[in-house]
Amino acid sequence: MARGRKVHGTAGLLVLLTAVAGWVDSVAYVRSGSVFVANQTGNAVFLAVQVAERWVPGVHDAGVLAGADTYGPFSSLLGFCFGVAVSVLPLRRSRRHGNGEPPWVLLAIEALLLASVIVLAAAPRELRLGVAAAAMGVQSVYAARVAMRGISTTTLTGTLVTLISTFAEEPGRHARKGITLLTLVWLAYTLGAWGGAAAGLTWSIGTVHGLAAMAVAMAAIAMWWDRRGQLRGGAGG
Repeated sequence: MARGRKVHGTAGLLVLLTAVAGWVDSVAYVRSGSVFVANQTGNAVFLAVQVAERWVPGVHDAGVLAGADTYGPFSSLLGFCFGVAVSVLPLRRSRRHGNGEPPWVLLAIEALLLASVIVLAAAPRELRLGVAAAAMGVQSVYAARVAMRGISTTTLTGTLVTLISTFAEEPGRHARKGITLLTLVWLAYTLGAWGGAAAGLTWSIGTVHGLAAMAVAMAAIAMWWDRRGQLRGGAGG
């Protein structure tokens, strides 16, 4: 399940983080010109389309091209990479202290980045996209550190493959639990995306990202409290 000592509420936390990814992904898509901040595969496709528009002879005559937008997907990709890079130091410190748990500090950083979008609501959309994508990069590192099979929280392709292939395994309680969790992850992203799209079309950029930041901040506090209790219990023992 998870590396090292079990963290309380890990499965539920990953479901929550997946819902947050769906939320901010759909907000970015409906409010910032069809760009993703979590699903970077989609941004890679958008950039590839732009390359085809500009450099493949005769493509303009086909009449099937999307609207030109290179800066949005590129800003998101760059921000995502920055978020992954920022996560390196907390991970190193975690390994240095010898515990196998993903540091709660990563969730705190993610919440701070999402909250920063509130201040940047009037800034150029490329900057907002980059900051939100950085938050998703941090989240992806956290999920990778937890390493639950088929769950990345920011993309669903692997989750779908694992969910379907699990049905082919021998029936049993473990398989049923895995199927249930993977189904919840899929639904969490879908419902999060639905809510994010609805909120993104009616609420301000600051409000929708503020709600996402609050959800992740509460998760960070819960993880910190759980870790604090484990340390106290170990000291008392």
